[in-house]
Amino acid sequence: MTEPVVADEAEILGDLAELEQFVEGVELSQTDDLSRSFLAAATLAVRNYCGWHVFPVKERTIVEDGSGATELILPTLRVVEITAITENGVALIPEIDFEWSQMGMVRRSYGAWTNRYRSISVSLRDGYSHADDLVLTIYALAARAASSPSGAVADNAGPFTFSAAQLSAGSGGGLGLFAHEQAILDVYRLPSI
Repeated sequence: MTEPVVADEAEILGDLAELEQFVEGVELSQTDDLSRSFLAAATLAVRNYCGWHVFPVKERTIVEDGSGATELILPTLRVVEITAITENGVALIPEIDFEWSQMGMVRRSYGAWTNRYRSISVSLRDGYSHADDLVLTIYALAARAASSPSGAVADNAGPFTFSAAQLSAGSGGGLGLFAHEQAILDVYRLPSI
């Protein structure tokens, strides 16, 4: 099972000015802080759905449990570079001790990986340099959450009733993903193992 992705303020995807342009004509009447909160929540919802940070390219260190197999599957779909791997505290040498694929698989050149928990540390650069479809999905989620934080599906104003698109019967937007948004994000989603 994938761990929840946590982001700090610097990792929020998109910006408030672009979000305002995205929802042009829709009155959100939110403060910048509240809009930033919706943008942060939408970023986390998308990253949690995908199972990894996806965008942008960033340097990070992943600590993995050993499986005893010859293949190690990293929680990423796009490796740019692996800068270091240690196994049980011993630094491994690229091209001699391991090889890696852009899809996040690392193969031991001889033998198998250890089977000890939290014994493999991988320092790498991973992610996509741009993912416009992912960012637009985040804007759609943030705008939907801002216009209907509780996921309300209808509102009345005098004799008029306004209905929102529904995720399922009686469930509106909020931070829920519509099927077409899931289809966009499925390209970036880690497979279930």
